Amino acid sequence: MSSNRTVRIITILDYVGFLCLLGLFIEKDNEDVRFHTNQGLILFVVEIVVSLLSLLLGLIPFVGRLVGELLRLFCLVLMILGILHAVYGVRRPLPIIGRLATFIK
Repeated sequence: MSSNRTVRIITILDYVGFLCLLGLFIEKDNEDVRFHTNQGLILFVVEIVVSLLSLLLGLIPFVGRLVGELLRLFCLVLMILGILHAVYGVRRPLPIIGRLATFIK
């Protein structure tokens, strides 16, 4: 049986970049960990895409850079929201990208 503290820490770390991979190896049979790991994986992929898109948009003066920064801010907000859900033990999909996590088993 896993400790609640370990599960809570893993679910929080699931939203911090590549640390979402921890949930694939530690406590992978726990439903909370699996849910937050899936959400974190989707968020991580979105962050990579946004970073690449931001680099391309950065080539466009002002507007491109502004859009890139807004996309990065959006990812940061999703990360904070996911961490808050993990802290409070809530299994709620993240806005916009949360439905994508249901495709991962």
